[in-house]
Amino acid sequence: MKKIFALLLLSALSFPAVAQKFDWNINFDYNFSNYEYDRSSEIFEDSYTLHAARITPEAGVLIKQNPSVFHRVRAGVDIFKQMGEGLSIPNLFKELVFYYDVEAAFRNGGRFEALAGSFPRRYSDGDYNWLLFDDDNLFFDNNIEGILLKYHNRHIFAELGLDWPGMLGDDSHPVRRERFQVFSAGLWNFAGPFSLGWIGSFYHFACSPFSPNVVDNHMLNTSLEWTPFSMMDDLKITAEGVFTYQCDRHHGMDLRFPMGFLSRQMVAKWGVVIDNRFYFGDDLMPFFDTAYSGLSYGKDLYMADLSFHTRLDHPGWSDFVSLKYEPKIADFLNLSVSLSFFFGEPPSASCPVFRGWQQSIALRANLDALRPRPKAPKSSRGTYFHEFKL
Repeated sequence: MKKIFALLLLSALSFPAVAQKFDWNINFDYNFSNYEYDRSSEIFEDSYTLHAARITPEAGVLIKQNPSVFHRVRAGVDIFKQMGEGLSIPNLFKELVFYYDVEAAFRNGGRFEALAGSFPRRYSDGDYNWLLFDDDNLFFDNNIEGILLKYHNRHIFAELGLDWPGMLGDDSHPVRRERFQVFSAGLWNFAGPFSLGWIGSFYHFACSPFSPNVVDNHMLNTSLEWTPFSMMDDLKITAEGVFTYQCDRHHGMDLRFPMGFLSRQMVAKWGVVIDNRFYFGDDLMPFFDTAYSGLSYGKDLYMADLSFHTRLDHPGWSDFVSLKYEPKIADFLNLSVSLSFFFGEPPSASCPVFRGWQQSIALRANLDALRPRPKAPKSSRGTYFHEFKL
């Protein structure tokens, strides 16, 4: 601990002597998604259309401690608009971002990065979509409020983060719950085309002044990934296990352990992507409709895709298949045009196997992809923070 404090002090004292420059970024997101669930009588979700755009300008300072270690301090603002929503200009400014970011490169090809503050979710490299968050949740909740640590090298990726999306409410916000989530993801390429991976979440859905109950929703997803060499631009098949621990502490300490099996099959060539995700297992959202003090937990407790809420009292299946066009335009620009189809075991006679479909267009421009990055040191001595070897 003394070495860490000494390291931080020496780093801070040296900043005036190292290279400093103005640092900035602009991130733009556009999303049009039309969901149609009429075929399933809207049992799983209501049909609706999301049509919105966001721009996040940031500015700050870049401090080059040495060619292998960069520090950044940035501040910015989310400017967000749902199309057709008549808001005045001040109401378009939704949330501030301000954060510290340090990145270091190592001689072995590894790269470490740490962030703290309120920062864009795009810094996270884990694939949490569908299993922890649905598309809309990721789009609306654009920022992580907490910390993120991540490391990459040629064979390993791992990250660990803390997000604090809800502070305990007060007299003005009596139903606002204290909520925090510890999340992690990783992938280890242990043999040729085979990799072992994980996604983990420790989610604490705590009290509000109006509703003093606590619910735990923790999950671990382990996976075996096969990415064989082929003429395709991308080819991936996974076999995954999903294990959860859920406890509603104020309903008789109601303990649940729903689990299931996941498999993803994805192939891409010339920008055309076929992506299929199959699930068989328990209802992973058993407390979705549970209410306390008249308020159901719903999407505040479960932020994943609602296909995991099977509404069955026995193991069932669901399938989500997407046909996408994602051309390679530029490093800083991503375009996705997709058609997605939802299938699943019917929970009632009025619900067919085909549940509904989605049409979407998404565009992201992130100039941060062009930012200067630390370079691996040439010396065999490794990367140093002053006298301390990292």
